[in-house]
Amino acid sequence: MLLYPASYAHGSFAFNAHLNADGTPNEANANNTVVIDARSIATGYRDMRDALHLAQGGSLGRVHKNMTLIRLAGRIEAPDSTQPSSISDKERAMLAAFDPYLCYLDSPASDGAYAFDFSEPTTDTGNYATGRIGLRYYCRPTERPAMDERIGENGWRGFALSLLAPDPRCYEQTLGSLTLTPGAPTGNVINKGNVPSPLQITLTMSGNGSASFTINGFVLNLAACGASTIVVNMETCGPFGRGRRVTKGGVDAFSLKTSSVSTWLTAPVGTTSFTITNTTNVTSCVVAYGHTRA
Repeated sequence: MLLYPASYAHGSFAFNAHLNADGTPNEANANNTVVIDARSIATGYRDMRDALHLAQGGSLGRVHKNMTLIRLAGRIEAPDSTQPSSISDKERAMLAAFDPYLCYLDSPASDGAYAFDFSEPTTDTGNYATGRIGLRYYCRPTERPAMDERIGENGWRGFALSLLAPDPRCYEQTLGSLTLTPGAPTGNVINKGNVPSPLQITLTMSGNGSASFTINGFVLNLAACGASTIVVNMETCGPFGRGRRVTKGGVDAFSLKTSSVSTWLTAPVGTTSFTITNTTNVTSCVVAYGHTRA
């Protein structure tokens, strides 16, 4: 079983309740569960694959990573004593949890994307003592689940559904965080994943700051910010939402950024040192990041 207890945040919908977090059977839910029997995950890529373009001397060009598509198939199970009604109740709960329109209606800020959580085994018991990694995609359904209802269901009903992740990367469920202050201006971000991670920087200001606050070459003009909270999302991503964005008190304030238009930060794989300078009236600088996987 690849996916031990898994869940989708919209509707708090739970899969594989017949298993405990360590993969051992949960006897209380032995016949009262929604089982994932099969999973496929595919990420699209875009480059220049036009045959005429290549024949005339063109190249494949840059590679752009598109969205990730997750397909799940399985069955709804119910106890013998209440099979017809229990199966139907679970079906209705699944249809509501995985309705794209309802997902968008309930979370327009994320375009209807919610966390799909699951875990996978690992041999890296140094970082993951239980031998499992809690993982997450931020995704929304492509359509309502397909239900396979038949005569003589014998205690279960099949389903199939697809989820689309606009951010194609997979994240650990727990984000990393580094807090820097004028008294401790340098620290390490440790991305335990295998691809660079997006960053979010949150500055707490007690008053007007420096015109050239800097963190690893990324510069902000805080000379007139006053006592405020400045948030920088370095790119659009699942954990932090819309990116390439600077806000002050929740209001767009992109003009605070004075470094070049192409200067944005990531958390490379492994350990990376971060340092803040010109820290007038900076109370704290919190760097949030993911442990990100391809």
